[in-house]
Amino acid sequence: MTPRPTRTPKCPSAVRWIALMCLIASPVSATGPSDAVQADNAFFRGSHLLSGESIAEALPSLEQAVKLDPENVKYRNVLAVAYNNMGLKLSREGKVLEGLGYLEKALAVAPEDADIRTNFITAVSQAVATGQEQVKIEDKVAYLRRVMEIDPQNASARKTLSALLNNLGVSKGKRGARDREVADLEAALSMDPSNAKIKKNLSTAYYNAAVETGKAGALDQEVELLRNALKLSPKDPQITESLGRALSNLAVSRGKDGDVAGQIALLKQSLEISPQDPVTRKNLAAAYNNMALSDDADTKFQERISTLEASLKLDPKNTATVANMVNLLAKEAVKVAKAGAVSRAVELLERAAKLDPENRSVKSNLAALHHNEALKKGEEGKPEDEIKLLNKALQQDPSNQEIKTDLALAYNDYAVNLGKKGDAKQELDYLNKALKLAPGNKAIQENLARAKQKSEVKESGKALKKEDVPEKKKSGEG
Repeated sequence: MTPRPTRTPKCPSAVRWIALMCLIASPVSATGPSDAVQADNAFFRGSHLLSGESIAEALPSLEQAVKLDPENVKYRNVLAVAYNNMGLKLSREGKVLEGLGYLEKALAVAPEDADIRTNFITAVSQAVATGQEQVKIEDKVAYLRRVMEIDPQNASARKTLSALLNNLGVSKGKRGARDREVADLEAALSMDPSNAKIKKNLSTAYYNAAVETGKAGALDQEVELLRNALKLSPKDPQITESLGRALSNLAVSRGKDGDVAGQIALLKQSLEISPQDPVTRKNLAAAYNNMALSDDADTKFQERISTLEASLKLDPKNTATVANMVNLLAKEAVKVAKAGAVSRAVELLERAAKLDPENRSVKSNLAALHHNEALKKGEEGKPEDEIKLLNKALQQDPSNQEIKTDLALAYNDYAVNLGKKGDAKQELDYLNKALKLAPGNKAIQENLARAKQKSEVKESGKALKKEDVPEKKKSGEG
């Protein structure tokens, strides 16, 4: 589109000269002419020169007129025309930047003038089309931004500006100016959001900036930049891996600062990105373990247990976590047992025993609970339950002589009752078990001897009866 020169307002020379003669004939004060008179004189000179196509010579006078009387619409309009025409003239002469400078001045004086706006936009388009040697890319970007200010809906200017900002950002990145690279590429993408090339370039810029900030120790900023990069390139394995690692590193830093909750949140995010990363899994397991052992009095037992379970799920063979879990369960078992909740205490200790079957303290406490409950069952007249619980107790503490003795006596009492009911076989079985546990117990020895004697007498009686029975004769063959 060819720029349109704006018409210079004509002022009849006779009228202008008459006005000038009148002004000259008017009396002048000792302090000199007023601003209004000086402005009018300057305007007259500038208009006269402008009408004769002496634009460069006209401009100083017209600028003076506006300076002296800035609210005068006529002065401003003529100055805008002069700037516009000067800009077009310089553009035609190949002085692109100088021409644009004057057109921008015209626009500043008369921003609503449609012709001036059109000429400026056209001149910018022509300047953008020139080579780098004539107009630098930075200048092209600056003028296109001005076009977008005065004509926000200009699709062509928007697309061109986006492309130039992309190129400018990439060139700044090659020079190591990361912040400026990112800023230009962000601006480019805001103008052309669906452009895949710009997305890729901006993602790369975020990634490169993240690497540098991470090396400098700015871990929060590193994570933020990598998040931005991954949004633009969600399937990029390098960015994905780097974000997972950066989140893990930031989490470790949070943990050192005492922010365990923040550390866990970051490690969980890291694990979502890289679920099988062994370092992250171990770090998260350790963080859960530390949270479970915190001094926070408001943390309930079950919350601590759940946290330790989460830790063991990630790192099942961690002996320190297993030990912490066992100790916590045992401590709670003792607490609830003292409060009378024996079944709950047994449940907790059995759970601890599964985690650490060789833990002597757990086995000892569990044996004591089973032993005490067994004695209660015996007092209640429930010998089977008594024996069952005593066996459980002995299984947990095989060398406990007291449990052995009580189990032997329980077997003895149970055997005697079986004998009274005529069950000699089981009587003998239980008395043998009893004697094995308490070989020096005389009462058990005597009971076993009587049971054996009784059994022998019974077996003899059966044999005699068998001998008294006459044999049946076989019938002969007929």
